[in-house]
Amino acid sequence: MGNNTLDKLQEELAECEGNIKTCDEMLALEPEDESAKETKSMMEDMVKDLKQQITAEKAKQSSAAPPPPPSSEDAPPPPPDEPQQPTIFNVKDTVMAKYSEDKQWYQATIVTRTGSQADPVYTVTFKGYGNTETKRKYEIRPVHVESKKRKADASPAVSVPQTPAPPMPATGGGHIISAAPAVDTSLVREKREPSKVSDGPTRMAPEPKKLKGNRALEKGKASWNDWQKSGPKKPATGAVKKKESMFKTPDNPNARVGFTGSGKAMTKDQTRSKWNYGPAPEED
Repeated sequence: MGNNTLDKLQEELAECEGNIKTCDEMLALEPEDESAKETKSMMEDMVKDLKQQITAEKAKQSSAAPPPPPSSEDAPPPPPDEPQQPTIFNVKDTVMAKYSEDKQWYQATIVTRTGSQADPVYTVTFKGYGNTETKRKYEIRPVHVESKKRKADASPAVSVPQTPAPPMPATGGGHIISAAPAVDTSLVREKREPSKVSDGPTRMAPEPKKLKGNRALEKGKASWNDWQKSGPKKPATGAVKKKESMFKTPDNPNARVGFTGSGKAMTKDQTRSKWNYGPAPEED
């Protein structure tokens, strides 16, 4: 029983060290990848914990070691370990994906899959929120792994690390596209604010604020468009009568300006006479 526990701890240690190597290769290509840095730090903590458990288990077994079983030359050799293949997901599969904003895992649906078999690239849409993001293989895992992890967190048993991602092939031209992506347009929804799966109802994005005085702005805009189409208002038809100036020169070509008698004579005031109320004289 003790040997099985020690073997499991050593397997977990090898998996964590393989994950650290994968993170180092990713950081060599993308030094600013925060997700790879976070995964590497978590794996290093797990390596320290596993080494302590292995040391304690070896000390426990050495204190009460059982007698070795009799050796048999006819015993068949153990079968070779098969290389663990990475999990390949298909379009419309429901998986757990890591959201880039808060680094938490949420349920998502795969919309497209590109890349090669060894290094696939997925486009996922988070369920209930509509956010679409592109994820690598180390940012995607099955849903049942997440449920097992939650049960392990509730119990004092030793947590099992997630399946290690194989090292990414070093290619100078970026990702290898093996086939055209298959896009499921029915899975693309309106973008909403992401939240955890256990947070309860979906939080919708806030509605845009309405500007005050929108009706006045529309009226002014319509008036401006009408003015551009018709142009400025034209004056009424017909010649405007020009007022004659009091300093106009006389029409006589021989008239002299500024001399007495050069212009028209001044009009004389009408003499006022007394009204005769008597009978009018008879005409002959």
